[in-house]
Amino acid sequence: MSPYLKAGAALGALLLFPVTAAQAQQKLTLERVFASPDLAGPQPRALKLSPDGKLVTLLKPRADEKERLDLWAIDTATGAERMLVDSKKTGSGAELSEAEKMQRERDRSVAGSTGITSYDWSPDGKTILVPVDGDLYLAALDGKVTRLTDTPDGELNGVVSPKGGFVSFVRGGNLFVQPMNDSEKQLTQGASDTVSWGVSEFVAQEEMDRRTGYWWSPTDAMIAVARVDESPVGIVTRTAIGGEGTKVYQQRYPAAGTPNAIVDLFVMKADGSGQVQVDLGADKNVYIARVDWSKDGKTLYVQRESRDQQRLDLLAVDPATGKAKVVLTETSKSWINLSNNFTPLSDGSFLWWSEKTGHGHLYHVRDGKWTALTSGEWEVRDIVGVDEGKGLVYFTGNRDTPLEQQLYVASLAKTGPLKALTAKGWWNDAVMDGAASRIVVTRQNADQPKQVYLADSGGKQLQWISENALKGDHPYAPYLASHARTVFGTVKAADGSTLYTKMLTPPMQPGKRYPVFMIHYGGPGAGRQVTNTWSGALNQYLVDRGWIVFSIDNRGTPDRGKAFEDQI
Repeated sequence: MSPYLKAGAALGALLLFPVTAAQAQQKLTLERVFASPDLAGPQPRALKLSPDGKLVTLLKPRADEKERLDLWAIDTATGAERMLVDSKKTGSGAELSEAEKMQRERDRSVAGSTGITSYDWSPDGKTILVPVDGDLYLAALDGKVTRLTDTPDGELNGVVSPKGGFVSFVRGGNLFVQPMNDSEKQLTQGASDTVSWGVSEFVAQEEMDRRTGYWWSPTDAMIAVARVDESPVGIVTRTAIGGEGTKVYQQRYPAAGTPNAIVDLFVMKADGSGQVQVDLGADKNVYIARVDWSKDGKTLYVQRESRDQQRLDLLAVDPATGKAKVVLTETSKSWINLSNNFTPLSDGSFLWWSEKTGHGHLYHVRDGKWTALTSGEWEVRDIVGVDEGKGLVYFTGNRDTPLEQQLYVASLAKTGPLKALTAKGWWNDAVMDGAASRIVVTRQNADQPKQVYLADSGGKQLQWISENALKGDHPYAPYLASHARTVFGTVKAADGSTLYTKMLTPPMQPGKRYPVFMIHYGGPGAGRQVTNTWSGALNQYLVDRGWIVFSIDNRGTPDRGKAFEDQI
């Protein structure tokens, strides 16, 4: 049974987009909602700037097969666009390993996608490492593609080393390294059904947003590698239901309160010699949440989290001996939110994200002294770039409203006035090149699917990468006449807390009752529903059929501060 809302005059009339007579008006169907091309238009993913800033690369869905992604490049000077790697021409068509399928499933951004779902630029900007159908390929900028691996076992977590001397990957549970002009070498031994090297365990992938299990030093001299032993973890039966049938798997799954995998961390040279185990402390029932190297490669930083997730220690490790010391500690009465914002700087200091004031903010930590770079009752989301020469840090956050996200720039030295580099009325994501000289901004709102543009470091738009305007031959243009605007609002909870809502309605008549389709997540972590973002054609389909679509972000959802989130 669905709840019903009684329509009232206060809901107002439905606002419609102006539509030209030339645009054929059609009615959305479920078949069209899920068919190709995507009604949201081009939806580029994994946007990156080449090391020299001359190209923007992205994964782009095919017009006739929106789940299949190919690698494209756009010239930042001319706007010329070309396909670099065609996944249909390059791939072997081999079925992915179960491990890679599960990695993709846990990475929500590519879950359900086929073709190319990740890639890695070489530091010299001349080639790109591309995994396709379980094997690795090296793509040149002229379109030539060279196959690097051709084995029955798929390769996981393939990357180019920071200096560009090696390609590395995991095969059969062991870590391999291949010099660019030489044959591959297996660095680890002893992989089995329960032991693996260089991959992240289930909890790290699913709950901690840690996708890899090995980390190159910036000089290419050393690698930190996780060894995962799942033998203590209980076995459950998992049923995978798909279009081609149903398969049953026996999977090790660490249910709450049961033993976790045993995770150890080792440091070794690029040829596998000189292995040293990192001292993670006497308590083995901990998580390795994050691993990073200092800028000079002389210190390995490890974020160690307690099993109850109420304590996080940042360890500074001597890679030559494995000895570790605690640099700082975070504690929480509920749980600690992890971030990817640890950023080492050239002078040995680093940037750190903390919720110690009750809100997530950035700090510059030098010799144990914390300097707050941001403050207030709002949240910093992600560091996007750092310009050490100019003393600037670029990051996303929600200073103005939790409904939107903007890109800001601030000083690396002290708390000061922030400058917003993106426009209000949008949810903005961004990536920058290593020199922090160019920005690729992806923006969207409730009435406009994702648009992508290139900007300079001051936020000035230089050119469209994907304007994706809802006009002409855009896939959604024939349905604009019935597009319902999203109305944002607030309600007061019993304790007085302000809760944000959003609602889409059909044309409404006073006194008439309408069925309500409620979309709700609840938190914590990702999954907020009430944001100024494109909600998709399925909601419009429901509105077309007389439903009200309603969402609310309750106490416990993120981006409102720790006290608000902890109420869950």
